[in-house]
Amino acid sequence: MTEDEKKTQATAGQSEHADQGTVESVDAPRDGEGREGVTVVIIARDKDQGMLMSRSVYKNLTGVDADIHLVTEEHLRDTDLHTLLDHLPHVHTERIILMTDGMVMLNPVLLGDIACVKAVKKGDYLDYNTLMPVLMHKSALQQLLDSIKDEKPHADIVNEYFHGCMPDGFQPVVLRSWREECWLMPVVSKNPNTDALRQWGKRQKFAHIGPESWSDDLVKYLEERFSK
Repeated sequence: MTEDEKKTQATAGQSEHADQGTVESVDAPRDGEGREGVTVVIIARDKDQGMLMSRSVYKNLTGVDADIHLVTEEHLRDTDLHTLLDHLPHVHTERIILMTDGMVMLNPVLLGDIACVKAVKKGDYLDYNTLMPVLMHKSALQQLLDSIKDEKPHADIVNEYFHGCMPDGFQPVVLRSWREECWLMPVVSKNPNTDALRQWGKRQKFAHIGPESWSDDLVKYLEERFSK
């Protein structure tokens, strides 16, 4: 069986939910029969940008059966708690990969690359919001969201989750300068240099595209990179 034959297509569909944005299913990678599934939940402000994020997952997430859910919310404020809470009933796996606005999988990654808990040290504080996808468990996430939805409707969900779920004494991978590692390429320029992106993009697993950085040249570069 060829690689293309091994890949199945997620059910195509689109549903509109009042105050919840647009929920869509796109192609999902299938790398082997019988592997435990994971749901990739992508939350984006812009549908076209969200589709590129989805294509990055389809192209580069390997070694796991994954369903890709794209949730677009034009007026998204950070990772809106209620947007995520409203979408959880659509998730049918315990494991969730959460990707928020601007995150892409730049090169082939394994589930272990995402499951590795990473943080940035800011003084004495560990910031788990590293602008990269994270692996969460649906049951724990549901419990967290239910507990903070009234008091902290715009909480930093990633930090709330990992500070609350990690055992005492747990030590994450503490990130250094992005140039010294192979994890993340941040794109913050209003007119990114695609030649520089190609150079740095050879070794970084993920990229985060800033809201002002989605130039026509950048979009063309990503479309070419994530073409099937």
